[in-house]
Amino acid sequence: MEFLEISGEPESRYDRHSLIDWWDQGKLKAANVLVAGAGALGNEVLKNLALVGVGNITVIDFDTVSITNLTRSVLFRESDVGLPKVEVARQRALEINPEISIQAIYGDLEFDLGIGDVREHNIIIGCLDSINARWAINQLAYRAGIPWINGGIGVAEGEISFFDPKTEAACYECTISDQMWERRNKRYSCQGLKRNIPEAAMPTTAPIASIISAMQVHQALLYLHGKTGFINPGEKVFLGLNPWTAFKVQIRRSEDCIAHDLSIEPIMRVNYEQNWKLEAVLKQLANSEFFEPVLWLRNEVIGKMKCLSCGYEEQVNTHLRKYPESQLICPKCSHEERDFEVIRNVILDDFTANITLGELCLTKNEILHCDTSKGQIAIQFCQI
Repeated sequence: MEFLEISGEPESRYDRHSLIDWWDQGKLKAANVLVAGAGALGNEVLKNLALVGVGNITVIDFDTVSITNLTRSVLFRESDVGLPKVEVARQRALEINPEISIQAIYGDLEFDLGIGDVREHNIIIGCLDSINARWAINQLAYRAGIPWINGGIGVAEGEISFFDPKTEAACYECTISDQMWERRNKRYSCQGLKRNIPEAAMPTTAPIASIISAMQVHQALLYLHGKTGFINPGEKVFLGLNPWTAFKVQIRRSEDCIAHDLSIEPIMRVNYEQNWKLEAVLKQLANSEFFEPVLWLRNEVIGKMKCLSCGYEEQVNTHLRKYPESQLICPKCSHEERDFEVIRNVILDDFTANITLGELCLTKNEILHCDTSKGQIAIQFCQI
């Protein structure tokens, strides 16, 4: 082992990093990393990102701290039970390193994160525990054109995989088997409404979460430095602790996977106002010879519900996959399930053109695809 001399001058926080020949602290200070999930893996990832000085971190999670999180989550304390995970994790990570910036989003990554927001990051680290959540982050990553690192843990085993939309390698959706699709689809009715099926609790421990998260962060550090990672795009590493095993596999790309074709550069930016109607955008496109524009929503929306028995109508305006199937029964007569309209796209000279951005549940900085006579384009809804 080669020993390095340490000078007698006062040390700075990152002095030991500077001894690494390929390390560039300036790159890390300027980096933007999105962390999806603030549970066991997310805690460890945030801790490590804070320690190495990644300058700009966004963390998103919709859950609150529970007592069971305390055995696997280094940033949580018993006094935090009931509080949003992201807020607690943010505060504790800043205690580790107050020089960094962390944005906490208490929400659902599938519905509360715009594609434009994702595009502002260099890489995504997925700390998720369900097929649906991983599918959602893969959709976000490939629409935004941003690479992401997936992690998963069990009792004494774990895995990480790396996906990059800029390559021809496989994505996470390529790994979803028919059985996995079936498990995911059970969470929704045949109409696409959310079923009240609780996530199965996964047994795991702190040691495996610590190891897998460290591998995820190291892969991210190599990528941010422009170096070849220990796993390439479309590869997966399995690690077992009992017995000790480790091996890497190349994921086979599915030629039928549509996720690879989702990324598209916005050619038009529209000022985001919740009360703003889309008719003006569609007319502007048509006047610019992008005739017959059809603007597609990323997440379908329920508009109006009507009871065919008593005639009661309700304007719902919420995402289809967020609406509970149990609330279909008419609240007035309680006789039968209500009929409802699903808005999938917005078309000029249709009632949908008069719906506002807020009624369509569009998040700020969302990017939507639009079919036109000149082909498909993308429109970004942001503050201009």
